Amino acid sequence: MQGKLTQRLVDSLKPAEKVYIVRDTDLTGFILRVQPTGHMAWYLDYRNAAGRRRSYRLGAYPGLKPEGARRLCAETAGKVAGRTDVQAEKQTAREEAERTKVSTLGAFIENSYGPWALQHLRRGDVAVARLRADFEKWLPDALSSINTWRFESWRRDRLKAGVKPVTLNRQLDTLRSCLAKAVEWKVIQAHPLQGLKRIKVDDDERVRFLSADEENRLRDALVRGETKLREARDSFIEWREARHLPAPPKRTEEFVGHLRPLVLTAVNTGLRRGELFSLKVSDIDLNTKILTVRAAASKSGDSRRVPLNAEAEGVLRAWLKQTKASGEAYVFPGHDGARLTNVNKAWATVAKLAKLRDFRFHDLRHTFASKLVQKGVELNVVRELMGHADLSMTLRYAHLKPENLSAAVALLA
Repeated sequence: MQGKLTQRLVDSLKPAEKVYIVRDTDLTGFILRVQPTGHMAWYLDYRNAAGRRRSYRLGAYPGLKPEGARRLCAETAGKVAGRTDVQAEKQTAREEAERTKVSTLGAFIENSYGPWALQHLRRGDVAVARLRADFEKWLPDALSSINTWRFESWRRDRLKAGVKPVTLNRQLDTLRSCLAKAVEWKVIQAHPLQGLKRIKVDDDERVRFLSADEENRLRDALVRGETKLREARDSFIEWREARHLPAPPKRTEEFVGHLRPLVLTAVNTGLRRGELFSLKVSDIDLNTKILTVRAAASKSGDSRRVPLNAEAEGVLRAWLKQTKASGEAYVFPGHDGARLTNVNKAWATVAKLAKLRDFRFHDLRHTFASKLVQKGVELNVVRELMGHADLSMTLRYAHLKPENLSAAVALLA
């Protein structure tokens, strides 16, 4: 179909069963494409420098009116005549527009990195929340303004303010991972923090583990905590029964809540807190006495198998029998069966009851590794059980077996 593409002609056009085009009789290559849905769009039909036929989309009607489309078509045709690759020019403009949408740190996190992290990272929500909190003042700034000098200055000020090096290293890692994606997605050309080094931290600084006396106090505190909860429940039941009110049945299960089995599993397997929270019933084989840490739950991204000792097996067997959980259910579930997110309050209570000083839940993992080393287990075996990416992390425990060093030196005599 041909005709001068005026407003009157466009108004007279009706959709057909198949797409059709209307060629303008005054301007070569100026066409209107009409879809069966009634959607209309303007195009320039032309041949490129190689002689191949191409269509360049000018815009959609009615957003772009006939006269405006005609002027734009003539301008674009002039560029083609001057051997400009209008398709490449359009793609460049589109990419630049996309880069502008994520040009600031805040916009990049909001529109690109955040959605990706939530879908692909095990704790993507935590990573995004940390970025926004740690670098709140940087969010309105362009990604191009982030560089080594700026981060070094920021880090120096934070150190003076008393922020611990291990915290600053974590913040660097989080930001560096975010910017790596900006490079991968061509939002920025090069990684601005690629050569920046982490602050060297003395590995012995946080190797805190339970002494035999502390472990006994912790185990006693766990039992006493459960006893208090049982007594409170029994008192409540008696109060209601005395008033002839409906009362819940008395609890006869071995455990009151998940804290005691969770702690005992941690100290006997060395699992990280997140690995324990992500543990599912199908990951535990009580017949072979093997616990599997899934790759998705592991910090290293690799799965590993951890043998269960007698206590760990007994605790998990009793706990699973009590909860009647199976399949893909979480071993230590949170509210309504969802993944547990933290045990901070319960842990703080039992740690206080046990009179533990400067002892975190994560230090149960150190206790597991320390016991193995003190029993003479080879460091490489400890590394495999702990899920360390390399032996350097495991070497933090080497000093717990000083006789090994003495024996090595004695060989020189």
